[in-house]
Amino acid sequence: MQPKLRLVGVLAICVIFSSWLSGCTSKVEDQTPAKTLESYVQASFNVLGIQDKAKMEELLTGDTKQRLSVWSDEQFLKAFVETKKKFGTLKVLENKKVSDQEVVLTYELSFKEGEKDKIALITQRKLCTLVLLDGGWKIKEVRSQRESIEYLSELSLP
Repeated sequence: MQPKLRLVGVLAICVIFSSWLSGCTSKVEDQTPAKTLESYVQASFNVLGIQDKAKMEELLTGDTKQRLSVWSDEQFLKAFVETKKKFGTLKVLENKKVSDQEVVLTYELSFKEGEKDKIALITQRKLCTLVLLDGGWKIKEVRSQRESIEYLSELSLP
């Protein structure tokens, strides 16, 4: 009887510890505005099909979510799958707290677009407004500030 009780005790401790550990690593309140932005950008560069649209919509709210949700399947696939974009870098340049419920991030995103000898390096600077809803940060609005395009295989004259 003693070994069975010991086994039950060890299993109980393991279950309690694992539930505590998973709670520590996946709490919604640990999510930051920058992590939400990063999750959305990563999702947008890793779209495999129409099923990914719902994942992206979960990170959006307001007009931004509405604009994406009304896209047809064809529009969505053309914008996120058929384009030949490869993620480069994402840098948050400024984090401005408007209130406890709203943050504005200035960020720079770079990626390559195109194929073979027609590849361009695109760098965009944007403002992203995020709001705290239901315990998580959601992207409310994104505005472009600046975009530069560098054609990597173009020859230029001095």
